[in-house]
Amino acid sequence: MRLSGNRTAGYMRLSREDGDKLESDSIKNQRELIKEYLAQHSGLDFVDEYVDDGYSGTSYERPAFQRLLKDVKSGKINCIIVKDLSRLGRNYIETGRYLEKIFPFLGVRFISILDHYDSASEGNEADQIIVPFKNLINDAYCRDISTKIRSQLDVKRRNGKFIGSFACYGYQKDPRDVNRLVIDPYAADIVRMVFRMKLEGCNSQRIAEKLNEMGVLPPAEYKRSKGLNYDCGYRTGMNPKWEVVSINRILTNEMYTGTMVQGINRKINYRIKQSRAVPKEEWIRVENTHERIIEKSVFDAVQRLLEFDTRTAPERRQVYLFSGLVVCGDCGQNMVRRRVTRGGKKYTYYHCSTYKNGHGCSAHLINADKLEMLVLEAVRTQIMMLLKAENILKKIDRIPEEQTVIKMINHQLEELDIAIERYRNLKTQAYTDMLDEVITKDEFKDINQKFSERLDAAKTQKMALLDNKHRLLKNQTHLKPWVEDFKKYQNIEKLERSIAVALIDSIIIYGKNEISIRFHYQDEMQEMFALAGLSSDKTDRREASQCGS
Repeated sequence: MRLSGNRTAGYMRLSREDGDKLESDSIKNQRELIKEYLAQHSGLDFVDEYVDDGYSGTSYERPAFQRLLKDVKSGKINCIIVKDLSRLGRNYIETGRYLEKIFPFLGVRFISILDHYDSASEGNEADQIIVPFKNLINDAYCRDISTKIRSQLDVKRRNGKFIGSFACYGYQKDPRDVNRLVIDPYAADIVRMVFRMKLEGCNSQRIAEKLNEMGVLPPAEYKRSKGLNYDCGYRTGMNPKWEVVSINRILTNEMYTGTMVQGINRKINYRIKQSRAVPKEEWIRVENTHERIIEKSVFDAVQRLLEFDTRTAPERRQVYLFSGLVVCGDCGQNMVRRRVTRGGKKYTYYHCSTYKNGHGCSAHLINADKLEMLVLEAVRTQIMMLLKAENILKKIDRIPEEQTVIKMINHQLEELDIAIERYRNLKTQAYTDMLDEVITKDEFKDINQKFSERLDAAKTQKMALLDNKHRLLKNQTHLKPWVEDFKKYQNIEKLERSIAVALIDSIIIYGKNEISIRFHYQDEMQEMFALAGLSSDKTDRREASQCGS
């Protein structure tokens, strides 16, 4: 049966995400096929075409398709032509709903050229029956393509390639390689400022306020100002501001240390756009993939700061010099800072929080200025000993011999990394070949097992080499990066919050003149002193008393 007065629309869709082949399913080819069909069939009055270029068939929230539905409901269109059913969609449930319920309810005639399907035809019932099965096949094809694409993207991530629409604040995509990140000078300076202010004692709220006072655009608005079509899902009004959440997101982003961190979220499945968080241990981390903005030692210091239950000075919106660092030597609880007025003068003390709350222990009272003086003296002494130990070790270490061995190990590690990546790619290619029916499932199992065994062997060999390298480097303690972190403060005149956090793990208070300081890398330093033949006991109460006297 042929209907007259069919106000006809041609609908076209293309998505590489669905595995569409450009040469066969291009918009141009779809358009030509529809034109040819219209020319051969009278009674079809062409009104308009609707094109969704770059939209997946798993979702019907496509702009052109939604515009088409609107025109259908207004009466402008009552007939739709597509190249084949997969152009309409690849979700067999939703596609079936449109074909069986929505289109008939709206009085829409639907034609799929290559499937020989015409909802107005009363003839070929076999073609009518086969349509649901074709929809199911299209859906399965989309699922397989989605799995294939996800696997390929994971391979790129493991290779340290950036996979994302937008670089994180402080970076931008390399114009010559979209999978590589390069520094955005302006934004990188803001990131450095945020970390510096945190180390200096500012809380996240104060950092946000400072940036707003300076007129610095928040990350989302900054990206839009550079012409990027960035949509974070929400806007903060006509005058967007920096918020605490944005500051904390920067302070906890390991990407700034030169480490590529991806795979934090993953789509639930190929049909649903929503994502779910991935456990941290499953994130894909690759070090030294791009230029760092923040030194690793600085980043680690900030993470320690964020873990502290710090107290903020209300008038300064800053944390105190030793907040989160001072601990009672008897009960192990944090010491609290208190200001008192005596004889018209103000004094600041630290005392045990347990004592303050009436739960036992003793005050362990110590003057804040005196504590600062004692800690400064201890820091100077520790750095002096470290410099002395380093000079001794430089003279006695067998550097040439050990460096030669380490170079050989590094070369072997590079070769193993290449081999590991090759085995991973071969496993992925084998899976792809199975999906494309180049090889059988049994052949895939044999190939996959063979390369899995080789991959495991290469990983085991790599771990053994890394252990050997670590053992050799352990004897060259003066080459450790943490040594440089201490050395840069050798001319320290005044103790600042950033220095205290960078060098000190905890300050244990036993009494007015008895303190014990636990430095970062304390065990490594003791080992270094021992190798250099320097006398230094582990930090305990007795030594601390001498240090702070």
